[in-house]
Amino acid sequence: MTAPGPSESISLRTACVIVWSLLPIVAIWVGMNVIGNAVWAYGLYHGLCIVPSIIWGWNRWKDSLRLPTPKEWLILVAVSLLFSAVTVGGFELLGSLLLSESETLALMKRVGWYGQLFWPISIYAVVVNPLLEEIFWRGVIFNELDAANIPIKNFAIIWSSITYAAFHWAIFRLVLFPVYAEIGIVGLALYGVLMVLIYRKTGSILITAAAHGLLTDMAALMLMVDLCRRHPGFL
Repeated sequence: MTAPGPSESISLRTACVIVWSLLPIVAIWVGMNVIGNAVWAYGLYHGLCIVPSIIWGWNRWKDSLRLPTPKEWLILVAVSLLFSAVTVGGFELLGSLLLSESETLALMKRVGWYGQLFWPISIYAVVVNPLLEEIFWRGVIFNELDAANIPIKNFAIIWSSITYAAFHWAIFRLVLFPVYAEIGIVGLALYGVLMVLIYRKTGSILITAAAHGLLTDMAALMLMVDLCRRHPGFL
């Protein structure tokens, strides 16, 4: 594909994809900060932003529905267990520098992530969320921008990774101490690049979703479980 010259403009379709990729920032902000409910946050994010895009852009990702092989599953599970162990161990050592446990538990209770809803929301977050997110961010947003004539090298990787990370700020700012929320966003942007590389390497959005769920989402769940373990009265 020939790169466009300086006089060429971005197509309306591409411009709409760029704008649409910003909507999760609004959805999560409203869900977490205005409504103050985790279920509503997922509902706005998935129902209004992700699902319509997945349906609209299904031609971009429908050919990448290859299941992981047994070897790939073994690697994913092994890396996930190691990553979760390192994450929980690091939290045990440095968690007090990053966040307040009492404020984190209070936030979880305030948004409904506790009691009888703890496990249903957690399972949704680890199983359904990574699948929808990967189809949206890598299958639709990245693929659309990668196929567009945008005169900026690696724009699709950069933009899809930055916007993927950016909507998490509305969550991080409620949990992490100042500065660490911003550091976390930078880390998530790099993680978004990693997901693109996995997607390109395997050609499978399902493998990418499995990696997403078993790595970061599972590690986040293990952190919450570890936090609740130290505060047994919470659940």
